[in-house]
Amino acid sequence: MSTPPVELTIREARAVALRAQGFGAGWERQPARVLARLGAIQLDSVNVVARSHDLIAFARIGPTSVEAMHRAVYRARRGFEYWGHAASWLPIEDFRYFLHRMERMRTHSRRWWSGVRSKHAELYEGVLARVRDEGPLTCAAFEDPRGQRGSWWDWKPAKLVLEDLFDQGLLMATARSAGFARVYDLPERVLPEGLDVSDPGEAESARYLLLRGFASHGVATAREAADYFRLRPALWRPALRVLEQSGAVVPVRVEGWKQPAFAPPAALERTAVPRHRPTFLSPFDNLIWERARTEQLYGFHQRLEIYTPAAKRRFGYYVLPLLARGRLAGRADVKLDRATSTLRVHALYFEPPVAGEAAADAAAALASLAKHLGAAQVRVDRAEPRALAIPVRRALAALL
Repeated sequence: MSTPPVELTIREARAVALRAQGFGAGWERQPARVLARLGAIQLDSVNVVARSHDLIAFARIGPTSVEAMHRAVYRARRGFEYWGHAASWLPIEDFRYFLHRMERMRTHSRRWWSGVRSKHAELYEGVLARVRDEGPLTCAAFEDPRGQRGSWWDWKPAKLVLEDLFDQGLLMATARSAGFARVYDLPERVLPEGLDVSDPGEAESARYLLLRGFASHGVATAREAADYFRLRPALWRPALRVLEQSGAVVPVRVEGWKQPAFAPPAALERTAVPRHRPTFLSPFDNLIWERARTEQLYGFHQRLEIYTPAAKRRFGYYVLPLLARGRLAGRADVKLDRATSTLRVHALYFEPPVAGEAAADAAAALASLAKHLGAAQVRVDRAEPRALAIPVRRALAALL
């Protein structure tokens, strides 16, 4: 006998999602706890404002130490790098659930890696031997026999081999350089002593990661939960059946959603919008990873326009959504001018309906972001609606 679905309004679904993502939670100023809660933090090198992974804990905690998160991941070994949703920080205790993914990289490599392995087969043992003998190395430690390199992605042979060995789990990232380059080392010198590294198998790993996806979303369709860790249909479909049968997730019907959804029972215990500070989100924040979900849940059209020609951009080069009072209330095209210690807001856009608190919320979020980045001042060039530009500037002046 099937369980009747739990009914949620769209407002309740938003609240469940926000709580699952840790907004309004008591973090006790410990950014590493955000990684444990979310299950993954996507890494990205774009540094127009700050690198994306340095904004995820901030959005939930407020101004915090970027260095503290890096120390927690790389020195205290509370996290590790691998392919989660994309290139990600992942909680160290979840390492064993990615062993099947590493094994698949070794035995069922993508066509591109197959080409690298056949073309540069002679380099693999030498690269591993150097890391084994010399200790942690970056790609810069290896020569490029080709001379002049081409585009940004035109990696030298040693870099291709290092990345393939990383994908296979034969090398790990023990740190990041000042320029954000991976520092590679052997797994036995990276993984903390006593860590459970037994392989639970592909099926159990899929169930674990799918349930992680549901828990991190709060409420989600099966495809959305599977996408959290990029699970293939052949893995997540049987995993979903087991999770349903065991009661680990229950069916949910969300107002306005065409597809059935699911949620861990605990996620449905509190459906009121959590009290949280207004904040700007990285465009790669976990809350808005999936564009269709973001539009369906928040009525917010999110697109990254970095690779869009300037003349065709709607909002700007690097745009941060504004989360305020349980909704995505606007966005800002922002750049950190490090030379003048200025957070430059090229444009601030408010989503309709524009609430009376909109200017105060945006100003508070900008002041908080500036403090996190160490910016001494904030400059707002314009706002839409235009009438909000002056009250935002006034509110900022009172906060800074």
